[in-house]
Amino acid sequence: MRESLENERFDTKVEPSDWRYSAAIVGLYKYLSFYGEKGTDFEIAEDAIKFNCSDISEEKYLQFVEQYYGDELQHKKLERMMCQEELSDDQIKLTNELLKGNSILKKVFGKLKFDGTNQEEILELINKNRKAIIKETYRNKSNMYANFANTGQLLEEKKDCCRLWGYYVDGGRKSKAISYNFDVNTFVAQDDILFDFIPFSFLGERESFFINDSFSVEQLIHTNIELERFIENEIALSEGKAVDARKVLFKSIQTVSDFLDYDVEIIVKNRENDFFETLYIRKESIEVLRKLKIYEPFCCSKKINDNYYVNIQKKVLECILNLIRTDELIELYLKDNEDRSEYLVSQFVKINQLICGGDEEMKQSMKAAYACAKEVAKKLPDNKRESYRQKLTSAIVFKDYDRCCQILLQLSNYSDVTFDFAYSLFENFEENKDIAYTFINALTKKKDND
Repeated sequence: MRESLENERFDTKVEPSDWRYSAAIVGLYKYLSFYGEKGTDFEIAEDAIKFNCSDISEEKYLQFVEQYYGDELQHKKLERMMCQEELSDDQIKLTNELLKGNSILKKVFGKLKFDGTNQEEILELINKNRKAIIKETYRNKSNMYANFANTGQLLEEKKDCCRLWGYYVDGGRKSKAISYNFDVNTFVAQDDILFDFIPFSFLGERESFFINDSFSVEQLIHTNIELERFIENEIALSEGKAVDARKVLFKSIQTVSDFLDYDVEIIVKNRENDFFETLYIRKESIEVLRKLKIYEPFCCSKKINDNYYVNIQKKVLECILNLIRTDELIELYLKDNEDRSEYLVSQFVKINQLICGGDEEMKQSMKAAYACAKEVAKKLPDNKRESYRQKLTSAIVFKDYDRCCQILLQLSNYSDVTFDFAYSLFENFEENKDIAYTFINALTKKKDND
């Protein structure tokens, strides 16, 4: 919430009343800190950030955009290349591509081509049109302003409708339809020019995150800086390769004991969506993540067909965050004979146990099921073993638990191995399903990775 102050050192106060103002505060902090080195004053109170509106102007905002995004803006790359004494043929070709990098650059440079000698002319055109180049590039680039808000409202004063995607509606066409009793006067959609600072608070690439850790404004800013530091460290370790912000976020929660050790709201913006999503991380989910100890094996996708891949990392996190079992993933991988399937299924079963709180009796039954499966696998020829594995997988996927129990009895008789663990399944298959998963998953001669 924004409030005007009178007769005080600062004339404006912004409080983190909802996630939009929280994100705006973090973006404002980065902007004001940048100009703080040049004398701009502001104050971080426990529940608000205070500053003077006169310190925010379009010219300063665009200067900050240029500093914040750096080489992601094409003209910055051009400037860097124009400062080199000698350029190779490939660099000259790249320069000419950059001159036509987007609409505003095409407009500024027209039919001008770089021939290896006209650096001064190009630099002069950049300096002359710098403001327009920054504004139009930032406005329209898919990972900058266009990812977060209606491009037509950049640096515009407060409108009737919120500028952020997911909140914005075409008032002229739809305000009646979304208003109570078709009365336009009842339509409320709070907007604020300060929402133009929200893009600076989100961290990530194709999928970006903002942690609404608003216990206090200081904590809100500190958490954002910490996540930014984790991502920078990961980029350094990956030698400049793209970094998955989701992976960095949850790996940090898992491994850094004092980072987000409590219930918290996280706002997610995927570049492919024109809306924001919300993740609620509860302390119970954080406990599951930390007891799991590993994270890297889940950072993969599984191909279902040429046009459809399942994001395993996202699915696993959905299960942990919502405290629901991973049965869908287990059954997906049980159908496979890939090298990693046995290890992944064992980890999915472990997640089930952490979520459901498996007791000692369950652990002993799972160990017994694992030992029996390995003994059966030694005794049976490969074709028979695989046949029984497929029958058991089909029965459990189709929830035909009676059929699953019958196959277990047949297999015990055929292999002459006693399945003591199976009594739990006969009594209550649904509650003890992890025992069956463990048995089927271990019914292989592959090397044990657990």
